[in-house]
Amino acid sequence: MRICLISREYPPDTGWGGIGAYTFQHARALKEQGHDVEVISLTAKEAPADSFRPADPSDPGSVPVHRAVWGPLFQELTTVWISLPYTHLSLKSSFALWRKFMEVHSLKPFDVVEAPEHLGEALFPALTHICPLVLRLHTPHSKLMQERYHNINSAFDQELVAILERMTMLEADLLSSPSEDLAAYVASDTGVKSSSIEIVRNPVDCQNFTPDGPQAIAPDGRVTVFFAGRLEERKGMHFLVEAVPIVLKSCPKTRFLIVGADTNTGPGKTSVLAALKQKLSASGGDAAVQFISHVALERMAAHYRSADMCVVPSLYENAPYTVLEAQACGKPVVGTAAGGSKEYIADGETGYVVPPSDAQSLAESIIKLVADQGLRRKMGEAARQRSLAKFDRKIIVGQALASYELAVTRYQSQVDTALYKRSVEQSLRDFVSLMYAYHLNLCDLVYRHSLEYRVKTWLQLAFKRPRLCGAKIALGVLKGLRDNFGLASPPVENLIAKIATQVSEREAEKERLILQALMQECKI
Repeated sequence: MRICLISREYPPDTGWGGIGAYTFQHARALKEQGHDVEVISLTAKEAPADSFRPADPSDPGSVPVHRAVWGPLFQELTTVWISLPYTHLSLKSSFALWRKFMEVHSLKPFDVVEAPEHLGEALFPALTHICPLVLRLHTPHSKLMQERYHNINSAFDQELVAILERMTMLEADLLSSPSEDLAAYVASDTGVKSSSIEIVRNPVDCQNFTPDGPQAIAPDGRVTVFFAGRLEERKGMHFLVEAVPIVLKSCPKTRFLIVGADTNTGPGKTSVLAALKQKLSASGGDAAVQFISHVALERMAAHYRSADMCVVPSLYENAPYTVLEAQACGKPVVGTAAGGSKEYIADGETGYVVPPSDAQSLAESIIKLVADQGLRRKMGEAARQRSLAKFDRKIIVGQALASYELAVTRYQSQVDTALYKRSVEQSLRDFVSLMYAYHLNLCDLVYRHSLEYRVKTWLQLAFKRPRLCGAKIALGVLKGLRDNFGLASPPVENLIAKIATQVSEREAEKERLILQALMQECKI
């Protein structure tokens, strides 16, 4: 089967977040099963052009990766990104992915496409129904809005992104979820039947994430509690920090290793790391906590092996890779009941499931494991066996392939149901024209209601297009004379009509050139 995986995140260029880690693991598993797999991703934001990395012949899991440049895309449409920053980000990244997908698909068509629901990355494949589409659920924007994570509220811009995601989900041939919890939420949010959403667990590479191998950090006589993930409110880090002094009071020979990049998702878009360090300093637990900003996926296994246990205090998770990777490395996990973590941890067998936002319960479960080496070893062994039996990517890839076959069957039964029925090539031009028309509409709105904007516009026109500026001034003066002083003689009317025609033609030509430049920038 020829399979395309679309994901704006794909390591190493664009991060090792949950979506990137999933796509990486899944792509390799599909390739190792003998399938023809290619990845469509985005370049780093500062990249000047598209890039391509062919498969490494010496690596049986390596796949070709096509990256589309997106950072400077539509930058000149300033009114759009000022008024709708999140929507602008969503649309320009999905457009870049779509352009690159069409380029690759036209050379050798894909049998099926898989993409995340995140920010509507598969919006265009969904609307055009170009081939069978499997949409992989991670965490919809509407969920982040509902819980107000990352300082996201229910502003129109945010609502519009959520609508784009819902539209993509509703037009996909099949929805795939890593947990029943997430499937239930999406069903309630979109109105689809939960029974129509396929449950395909997140995979883990049990050959790489294994108890045997080097350790990144040498033991120092203390029991090591490990956390991995971005430092953001949703990860529940504040409750872990509150649990630290409680644990140290009962088990002073404990250290906490926290791996994750800082984010400005605290109150008022402040640094989460700074707030955590301040709270630790106030409680006297700072000496027992070590922060590491980022560790690449290929080095994560060594960090898990350095730990005695792992903790996932999240307020919400769909199916966290920290749980999968830690358990595969033979480490017991303490996680919360929020989201899908509870479906991956066997409570009392491979770790403990505690209530979210409860530092006391979190601390008590950590203390049980810290104080009992035999219990840690027993749960760790059970975690490893559970990973091999249920979550190894060699097992999960079979479930994913079955979902692909189902998507193909559904697609074949409704090939003429696409919302966008013009040619897929025309979709690129139509989208750019729509974005530009919206930009012009906002420019006109701002011009009519902002004196500062009017002055800037006239000054810019006077320096860049002096003759056009003069024609527009002359037209305005003549119209004013006619309207206010009754100067409506044939010569004046003819002059007004002549100047008006010239101005209109020049404005039309100016807009045509700008739109043409946009098309060229988008490589259409």
